[in-house]
Amino acid sequence: MIARSAATSRTPSQGAGAAASELPGSPLIASESGSWREYTRGVQALRLTATALFIVALPVFLVLTSVRVAALWPRVHEYSFARYDAATVTGVERAELDRAAREIIDYFRNDEELLHIEVTVDGEQEALFNEREVLHMRDVKVLMQATFRVHEVAFAILVVYVTASFLLARREALAQLANQLRIAGGLTVALLGVAAVAVLVGFDDLFRQFHVISFANDLWKLSPARDHLIQMYPRGFWFDVTLAVGLLSALAGAALALAGQWYLGYEQRKWRRAPGEQAGEAERAG
Repeated sequence: MIARSAATSRTPSQGAGAAASELPGSPLIASESGSWREYTRGVQALRLTATALFIVALPVFLVLTSVRVAALWPRVHEYSFARYDAATVTGVERAELDRAAREIIDYFRNDEELLHIEVTVDGEQEALFNEREVLHMRDVKVLMQATFRVHEVAFAILVVYVTASFLLARREALAQLANQLRIAGGLTVALLGVAAVAVLVGFDDLFRQFHVISFANDLWKLSPARDHLIQMYPRGFWFDVTLAVGLLSALAGAALALAGQWYLGYEQRKWRRAPGEQAGEAERAG
């Protein structure tokens, strides 16, 4: 008994040391609290990064959705042919131009390196585009496919973020998403508003700079008097499409911002009504 008591007992100094290690401010507690603070900061940084990615990805997705539709929808190409009388300018029948547009759309989607389109002119087959135009279209295809990949990445970011929000914070997810939609939608409208002013004031300079930045050569410098590609898709067409892409993207951004604002207002009204409804239920129960 004496041996067991001696083994299990501790001196006052030992007891004080053990107790001190468990008190607030002790090295053990400080270490644990420091680790928790680092973990919390890490989680907050991750959330802020994810939120920023969502807010940036949404305008990118909206704009590139409009770009993708414009590039791959035959009606957009046919609009250019009708609006700018491409059949008369090129000397190629409208039916042949419509078929060529479908081949261009397929070219953006397939793995062919070069675009070769044959059309019938005065009963004879001939190449629609010359060598310079064909090489430029190769560059255009690289740019378009890169644009499609960015569009798909932006879509993936949106899907992952929304899914993770509901899985990790189900109750707060809708309110958080509504607030972020309001911000991202408003950002989309603001940026496109500035872009619209720039386009209206100096479209030609912007269009030229776009080509200088996007292409590493000058194959894009085509002749309206000779080259079918620019005759089919003249400057006026690109101006129209640029405005249409901006307008549709801005409308989509505005709709999302308004939807987010409406939901936040709905939640606030519901929260304000809650105390009165609870009091009414208590009175009825009494």
